[in-house]
Amino acid sequence: VGYRQAWEYLDGEGDAARFRDKAIFATRQLAKRQLTWLRGELDARWFDPHIDHERLASAVSTFVAR
Repeated sequence: VGYRQAWEYLDGEGDAARFRDKAIFATRQLAKRQLTWLRGELDARWFDPHIDHERLASAVSTFVAR
């Protein structure tokens, strides 16, 4: 993520601040697309690893054992 923006910066198209802003924007766009895709997965399960660590460990073990 951000390689396109890095090439633009290295080619002299804009300054470091513009590169940073565009790279952050591209990263956020990717994260949004990933979340959209994950929401469409029927078997997706959501966990908070700070709270559900035992449930998460159990789910991972079950998944790996398949």
